[in-house]
Amino acid sequence: MALTLAGYFISVKLFLNNALPNVPCSMEITHGEFINDQYNHYQFNGSITLWLKSNMITIFGVYDTRDGKKQLNRSLMLERVSKQANVLTAYVKAANIAPGDELHDIGNFFAAKDQSLTFHFHEIKRGEYLVMINNNWVSLCKEH
Repeated sequence: MALTLAGYFISVKLFLNNALPNVPCSMEITHGEFINDQYNHYQFNGSITLWLKSNMITIFGVYDTRDGKKQLNRSLMLERVSKQANVLTAYVKAANIAPGDELHDIGNFFAAKDQSLTFHFHEIKRGEYLVMINNNWVSLCKEH
């Protein structure tokens, strides 16, 4: 009886509690107030999707500054990805800017080539994670 009970709790822990998302996980940002590489304030509305199985991050949204609204559309390819429990570390291999991206001159958004990224995941409920990125960005990430 004790072994059956212990087996049940271990299987629930292994199969129902995910330390990291198994499918793409998106962070929706509304009226996010940030400072860019040139120390200028801007507002971002859009989404950042973590494609952990593909070692990729996609970013799409509207970047709003004193000069008006501009579209942001890029992807970050990751390398040297390491996963331990609820922490993922990686380096940006490449930052691919889509032709429709209107912010080629702002420097980096989110991360630059060769920059390290660290993600700490805390599952709030099934399919939803609180994510802390590089100890300075906290967001809710929902699987889809």
